[in-house]
Amino acid sequence: MRDYYRRSYARMRGYYMPPHFMEIPYWIPIVASMLPDEHFRKELMIVDDLDVAHQRIAEAAEGDLFFFSALDANVEQLLHLAPTGATMIVGGYVDPDVFAEFPNVSFLRDVTHLPVALPRARPQTTLDYRLFNGLKCIPRFSMSSGCSFRCKFCTVPTQVVPAAPEGYEAEIAAFAPLDFRLAFVDDKSFGDPVANNWRDLGTVRDIFITVHENFEGFIIQTPPSLAARPGFLADCRDMGVRYVEFGVETANDSLLKYLRKPFRTKHLYAASEIVRDLGLYVIPNFIMGIPGDDYKGTVEWVQEFVDIMPAVNVNWLAAHFGNERGDLDLPVETFGDRDQNTVTKSWLADDDVAAGLAAVQDIYAITEDYWRDRVAYPSEQVTVR
Repeated sequence: MRDYYRRSYARMRGYYMPPHFMEIPYWIPIVASMLPDEHFRKELMIVDDLDVAHQRIAEAAEGDLFFFSALDANVEQLLHLAPTGATMIVGGYVDPDVFAEFPNVSFLRDVTHLPVALPRARPQTTLDYRLFNGLKCIPRFSMSSGCSFRCKFCTVPTQVVPAAPEGYEAEIAAFAPLDFRLAFVDDKSFGDPVANNWRDLGTVRDIFITVHENFEGFIIQTPPSLAARPGFLADCRDMGVRYVEFGVETANDSLLKYLRKPFRTKHLYAASEIVRDLGLYVIPNFIMGIPGDDYKGTVEWVQEFVDIMPAVNVNWLAAHFGNERGDLDLPVETFGDRDQNTVTKSWLADDDVAAGLAAVQDIYAITEDYWRDRVAYPSEQVTVR
């Protein structure tokens, strides 16, 4: 998957992938902003060798703190580090009880609680990206939090809260340490009528251009049902949108209903035609391993719209811990069942896994065969309106 991304991103103008991760872990600049310089010396630790990390953490000074984001994808590694005895503050979508035997590990259920758990920490302020100074990346910019849709597999809060416009300039200025051409608009369903400040994107674009001379535009994510609304994507393009992510998951209407997705394949096809007509590009997000999926409709849709699809994102269905609306009616027996990066699931037989992997390979091959000698947005086509 990493190799596929590296090849694909090389053909996509403005797409930068840092060497150690797909994108900046959003929680790090949030937490960094809550640790004032007069009380904390901050350092970024990238763990690419677990044993080396174990030794370094074991040798930590008494006052050192280690912050980690915990997911079922990495919880076993964190359990390998916890016996060092170093003070660890962990948050994320895992069962806090897995750390219960380690008194040195504190579980933070919400990052806003950090000032209560840690003396001298403060409430979140303007995000602090200085730990990533000079990094080529795609930063995230939020115009709202939450999502009014209620997809069964999702853990995003359902209360939509628009960002205050008076904070735009400070948040954009915070990106100064970073090297980027595109910004990812982190709204989970951009254009959601509940977050009616989406029309501020033109103003946000103007601020980006003023502060970052190499800025070229935005990536947004929105469901096909919103994208298919007359005039919506045209407005987005005119405000600087270049790429659109669709949470497609699967092009199968019965399974979309099962997942409680807010669209059907008719919306997907209509929105894709609009993307093509406007000269935009789409990056679909797929979920493999949905019980009963034969992937036929998904592969057919990729084949029909490969000319607007320079890359795809693939995950596997997972029953995330703490997902109160995730009534997927699936067995949850292992960490793998809760890990979207793992192909083995309690609800999938070997044949099901093989079918999903084959579909991924077909989708990769279709997109790479078409895009091998092409690029998205050749330089002469790039204009920021």
